[in-house]
Amino acid sequence: MTSPRGFDHEVYAGYLNAHLLASEAGLKAFKSATATWAGTPHEKTMRVLVAHIAADRRDLKTLIEGLGYQESFLKLWLTNGARLAGTFNPVNLLRLRRRPSTQLELDMLTGMVRAKLSMWEALIAMQPRDPRLVRAGLEELLARSQAQIDLLQSISQDSVEERFLEQDKADSRP
Repeated sequence: MTSPRGFDHEVYAGYLNAHLLASEAGLKAFKSATATWAGTPHEKTMRVLVAHIAADRRDLKTLIEGLGYQESFLKLWLTNGARLAGTFNPVNLLRLRRRPSTQLELDMLTGMVRAKLSMWEALIAMQPRDPRLVRAGLEELLARSQAQIDLLQSISQDSVEERFLEQDKADSRP
C-alpha cells in the first residue's frame, strides 16, 4: 500500500521511533522492577508484564516497518544508552518494597504504559487518514496497554500498606 499524501513522514516516523526507543528503556525498567517483587505474590504478575511489554515493543517495530519506515540511526545509537538507563533504576536502587521509592517506581512504570497508550490513541485517531494502519490491531494494542495499567495499579493497591504503614500495623491486617 502506498504512503498517504499530506503526511510529514519525517515527523510521523520520528514519533514512532521515539516511542520505540522509549520502549527499550521501558522494557529494561520493567525487567529491573521484577527484582523488587521477587518472592512475592506479585512476582508472576511482573513477569507477565515484562512479556507483554516485550510483545508490544515487537509489535511497534513491526508496525514501523509495515508503514515503510526504518528505525532511525539516532534510535539505534541511543539504544545502548536506553539499555543502561533501564538497567540502572535510580528510583529504587536497592529493590526494596517497604520504601516510598517502590511507590515511585510503580508510578513511573504506570506512566510509561500510559505514554504508550497515548501513542496507540494517536494512531487510532490518524487511522482514517492513514489506511496503512489497521484499526482493530491498534484497538487491541490499546486494550493491552489498559490491562497493563490495571495490573500495575493492582500491585500498587495490594501492596500499599506495606510501604506506608508501620510494620506492626501492616502485619495486623484482617
